[in-house]
Amino acid sequence: MAAPASSSLFMSLGNVYRLLSLRSDTDDIILELLGKFSLEKIYAEGDKETYQHLVITLLAQLNAIFVIQRCTLPSESLQVGWYLGFIASWEVTLRSIEFVLQIVLEGRESLWEAQSLRDKYLAQLLLSALRLLILHPKAPTTLRAKDRRERFARVHRSLERIYDGYPGNKSFLFLVCKEVTDVLRNDPNAFQLPSRLRYELPNVAQELYPLPECLQSQYVSTIVPQDGFSGGSDWLSQLLALRDVTIFVVNASVQYKVNRETRDVRLQSSSARTRNAVIHALENLKLPAHLSKMELVSFFSEMFRVILPDTPSLVRRSSSASQGDESEMDALDALCARLAERKVVHRVSDREMMHGISEITRNIALLDDPSGQYRTPRPKVYMMNCGACHFAGDSQLRYIENLKFSQDTGDGAEIKLPPNAKCQHCDKPVTMMREITLARHTWDILKPLESNADTINVERHLPTQFLLGPPKPESGIVFSPGYNNIIGNQSQRPQEIDPVSPPQTRSGLHGSISEERSRSMSQSLLTPGSPGFRQKLDTPRTEFSSENLTCSDGPTQDSSKVVEPPSTTETVMEVPFSPDTVGSRQAHQQPRIERTTSNIAFEPVPTLRSRTVPVLSQPDKSKSSWFTRSKLTRSRKESSHKHSGDTSSLSSTTLESQRLEEISLKSLISSSKTSRSGRGGKTVNVCLSQNSTYALFWTQPSIHILDVGTSPPTIMRAVATESACVLAAVTKVHLAYIIGTRDQKLTLRIVNLVQPSVPVIDYKMSTSPWCKSIAICPKENYVVVGFENSLVRFFKTTNSEPEREEQLHHHHEDCRDCPPVDTLSFSNDGLVLLAGTRSPKNGVIQIYESRFPFSGPAFQELSTCRYRVALHESEDNGITSAIFRTGSGSGTEENLICITTWTQSGTPILIQPKDNHRSEIRTQVSARQGTLGSRIQCAAFSPSGRELAMVNEKGHLYQISSLNSNPMDVRRIATSKELTAKSESFAMAYMSLTDEEALILAWVDSSKSMGYVKKIPLKFDVSSFSDLPAQGSLHDYVAQGDAGVPPTPSVMHASISRDSIAHASRAELEGDQPAAELTVSDDSVGGSPENTIDHLMADIRGKLTRDFR
Repeated sequence: MAAPASSSLFMSLGNVYRLLSLRSDTDDIILELLGKFSLEKIYAEGDKETYQHLVITLLAQLNAIFVIQRCTLPSESLQVGWYLGFIASWEVTLRSIEFVLQIVLEGRESLWEAQSLRDKYLAQLLLSALRLLILHPKAPTTLRAKDRRERFARVHRSLERIYDGYPGNKSFLFLVCKEVTDVLRNDPNAFQLPSRLRYELPNVAQELYPLPECLQSQYVSTIVPQDGFSGGSDWLSQLLALRDVTIFVVNASVQYKVNRETRDVRLQSSSARTRNAVIHALENLKLPAHLSKMELVSFFSEMFRVILPDTPSLVRRSSSASQGDESEMDALDALCARLAERKVVHRVSDREMMHGISEITRNIALLDDPSGQYRTPRPKVYMMNCGACHFAGDSQLRYIENLKFSQDTGDGAEIKLPPNAKCQHCDKPVTMMREITLARHTWDILKPLESNADTINVERHLPTQFLLGPPKPESGIVFSPGYNNIIGNQSQRPQEIDPVSPPQTRSGLHGSISEERSRSMSQSLLTPGSPGFRQKLDTPRTEFSSENLTCSDGPTQDSSKVVEPPSTTETVMEVPFSPDTVGSRQAHQQPRIERTTSNIAFEPVPTLRSRTVPVLSQPDKSKSSWFTRSKLTRSRKESSHKHSGDTSSLSSTTLESQRLEEISLKSLISSSKTSRSGRGGKTVNVCLSQNSTYALFWTQPSIHILDVGTSPPTIMRAVATESACVLAAVTKVHLAYIIGTRDQKLTLRIVNLVQPSVPVIDYKMSTSPWCKSIAICPKENYVVVGFENSLVRFFKTTNSEPEREEQLHHHHEDCRDCPPVDTLSFSNDGLVLLAGTRSPKNGVIQIYESRFPFSGPAFQELSTCRYRVALHESEDNGITSAIFRTGSGSGTEENLICITTWTQSGTPILIQPKDNHRSEIRTQVSARQGTLGSRIQCAAFSPSGRELAMVNEKGHLYQISSLNSNPMDVRRIATSKELTAKSESFAMAYMSLTDEEALILAWVDSSKSMGYVKKIPLKFDVSSFSDLPAQGSLHDYVAQGDAGVPPTPSVMHASISRDSIAHASRAELEGDQPAAELTVSDDSVGGSPENTIDHLMADIRGKLTRDFR
């Protein structure tokens, strides 16, 4: 048989069939889907498109389940009892229909425009579920015929309400569902199968191929008589029977593919003949006048096209239809992933069984390799021909005894051993051995059942398991949280649905605030499961005076008032350090980190300084713009600072919010001068933590740990390395660094920063291969080190267990010529580890992925991420970053990998590993953001994964958003130190500070013995708006100031949000706002940020008041 075309939908159906057929927990799966949807629905009021996608996902997944259930029903010639465990119960199936119909009824506002959801996905689900209810062999014994009629009548009434409540013409399938329920509410035993199908249809417990005679074209052509129907509902019975035939034929091909069948049963040709017979029967079917024969034939044609792509398509494809098909495939893939995880969880929950399996496989592995290193994924056990017939393992003989012998032998064949070979147990000479095949066959059967649920258990505690998250308050909202619900244009759900009328919206106010409040309902208090429920908001009015709302052009503004810059404040924190202050101790004794009270001394020298660029004068009052464009003029001395960079394209608002803080590194550099000679010993390296606010400034003899979350940064610890430090990394709990030289052993040292009493853990290593990169898992479980020869080692942070060694190239026996591991990086959630290499022969960058729990073989190459960058270019510093962004669990956002280099031609790229879609990251010339270029120092994804930050050779910090768009939004948001080459003295990371999210830049100027930390906040502090009016007060205040002007709808939507501020900043950048001269001198450095915010708020309030007027 020629296998059917492996389309994406066909492959998804195959996975669904493999995971859903003959399961005993179908009811639990259905209830779990409905329960998860109910939890998602709690936060589904705001985003219509996301909610539509959520409903389509539920409908497609339930339909896939009920289609498999239809193929599970036994024929009347079989005993029903054996199959009952695999069939969904009648009650759960009917309640699922009622639940789905209630969702569509209640979600009228969000689903108003989603016509395909009702016409296709809802109708298909109803047909599948109703067919299962009609033919179910075990209806509840307590339900009489009258009770079933009433249950079907409820379903019919819900369909009638959907028919009347939504606009437009209804599809053929939807009308058929309505006709079916109309008949079932009068006769619940209607629509039985034709006699031959009733007794001869197979099910999934058997082979559906070759097609039985009841599914062959000869019989199918007789289901519909040539003269059509004589009246009544016969046409519906014939239509449902033909749909059953189509479902079984399609699933026969799916089963053939899933079973990896190789027999030629002529399935495709017989399926094509059955398809032709079905189409011919449909032509003879006499439909009522209000139903379309064309839609009927197109429905069946699309079903057959899954296995027979040559079937003509009668459906006009639109962009929305294509998106719907993608949503369906995404829903099936998500269902398969959940079913696979469910199977693993159920398996590991049986502790006794899993313990027995683990003991058997562990004993086989120990027979293969008594050392316990388990070097082979498929162990073998041999019996030697010594006198006692001792056992020997394949790994034991090859790696420990270094014996060379043939491996390609048949079961039970004799294997010749080299001369002078001896038995490891009795030391007697042996000449041959024979494999014990029972051990290998047992391993092959049991090892796949030994599942690891660690990844599933971790992901279950992540919020990404849900598609919809809780609503986030606006970062700069002016009104109280309930105010937007009163004035918003989202209508509330009515008690009864008006036929064919669109959802009503409210705009503006009618009467007083209190009157409108009585007619409105807070979205935050309304539960999705309570239609028609109304909640009155009785928020107390708060007093508001004109002093709290300062208008830039109003009478309350004091024009003579000027913001005076305060004097520069300096925090003295000189930290002299010497390796002598931390005594050298032997490994595995007392911790090597001393308490900071014994290592830090204070001198009257200004070492840590926080600087902010303040505004010295008020903006021009005649300007009516939100933010006036600021032209910064610095003194020559300030402009000459090397770290300041070019700020010509940055707005004054952006610069004002960025804080530059200085750190004296005299003690750190002086200790390196006294301890080490040479350039390497004097270099100050910088490293930022991925999961905390810690930063490392370190040289070969000493390491300083600073908390950059405070202002100014605080030195937390000072560590003497006792030797030459070559690599270092830090997280919230652990500090890891490697010491040693080429002449002596390397030592990885792991220090617990939270519990100083915990002993330091040391791992000794050889200097060959040499270490190249280091990373600490954000989950604090592993320290991972990359070496030459594509070697990666995992070290536990909790105890000194032997490290686990992984080769990136599993197929290489000798990796001495393989490239080094240049980069190691964890995803923000700590579940994915990326390793990057670049070939010294052809310049190809290769990315390898390992997923939690990082068990061997840990790494798999992502072949879709191969990226060739030409060699032998000037200023070629290789790969600078290879980072991973985890996509959403719902499939709306794909996994992303960003690769950057410091080369001439290696443009930064974003890659979707799943489909090899690539996007180059470039700045637009028209955007006036400068040139990002191809020499990138570092890159990082934001915690949400929606933004990406990069620093280029000029020290410019770019933030890239709209990562799934083309082109992406690339904006320069800050400047720093200009770089001449890839530097270890420069780092960048996203961090969560006390009151804001921020991008942190850290670099070193060794010539001045200074370190710099620049904080670029990503949102405004909402505490600055605490003095603004609460709900209702702002309207009252404006009414007092100008009672003759009634409020307008636009006024009621006035608010300050992060998006509006960003929009205003972009307007400045693009030159849409008039300029105002602002002068900044050196004397203003270190000014209070409160004055700047006060000035900013005055401008904001003025804008709001003008909008109200």
